[in-house]
Amino acid sequence: MAIQAGGVFFWSPPPTIDSPAQPRNLYENKTRTKVLHLMSASGSPERIRFLRETLAGLEQAGGGMAAAPVRKLAFGREGFSFDRLLGGLFSGGLYEAAPARMGDLAAATGFALALSTRFAASHDGPILWMSDEFSACENGAPYGPGIAAHGLDAARLVFVRAQGGPDLLWAVEEALRCGAPAAIVADLGSAARHFDLVAARRLTQAARISGAPAILLHPAGAFSRPQAQNGARMRFEICARPSAAPAQHSIRPVPGPAHFGVRLAKPGVEAGRMTGLDTELTRTIIWDHRHGFFRDALSLAVSAASGVGDRRDSA
Repeated sequence: MAIQAGGVFFWSPPPTIDSPAQPRNLYENKTRTKVLHLMSASGSPERIRFLRETLAGLEQAGGGMAAAPVRKLAFGREGFSFDRLLGGLFSGGLYEAAPARMGDLAAATGFALALSTRFAASHDGPILWMSDEFSACENGAPYGPGIAAHGLDAARLVFVRAQGGPDLLWAVEEALRCGAPAAIVADLGSAARHFDLVAARRLTQAARISGAPAILLHPAGAFSRPQAQNGARMRFEICARPSAAPAQHSIRPVPGPAHFGVRLAKPGVEAGRMTGLDTELTRTIIWDHRHGFFRDALSLAVSAASGVGDRRDSA
């Protein structure tokens, strides 16, 4: 493990497997091996009962460890549409985001950073920005002044760079098990092809036990095709939206707060709130970097036109 303090850079490779007797799959364990052996054998009531009990035990709390208390916080101020639709944000879970097209990568990155800022508002820990070598070279890293303009203290960011996809997934799992970060943003990049249901289950269990949230940034167009249900709480497809100029700069086209087009590709199910929710509709929302909240674009437009603050903006 190598840690460079002061340079906001952290890197740690996974343990090296030297012995041929050890399992080659980093995600393999004795319980799973036994379950797979039972599944390959001829079915019997005893084997099926054992399999069901084993899977139920794995679902409970991951190896007998109690799950951390879930912290709930709002996307935005009172009345924000996503809080009404989704029930809010919850710690101890996975959130997935992906740009709708290649040109929307910056918007998806900004949305993931905004989500991490919401989680960091109720936690004193750092925000880990994790990627592998390929993604770091291809997409770059967040820009310091841009981070500050986005409403986040850059001193809270710790950058993690892994050598490859499996290394990145291992590092994300270890960071989740640690529980110290306020939030984790993982730019999967080439690691997305290694993010299977087994890896998703391990990350989900690690997040549930520690209470730390993770935002996984997938490649462009990842949610344009059907996706397997992998335990993530919510899945967002992001596209860029033009920013409205502030009223005090109406003469010149000065950019205003960041606007995002968000499609709820997989809404979370909280207390039956999701009945009839349109997963094909793209909603435009605003990131209020001054106050660290999301806003509805429609409410802001009505407020500007009428000159009267909407209730959801005045809370």
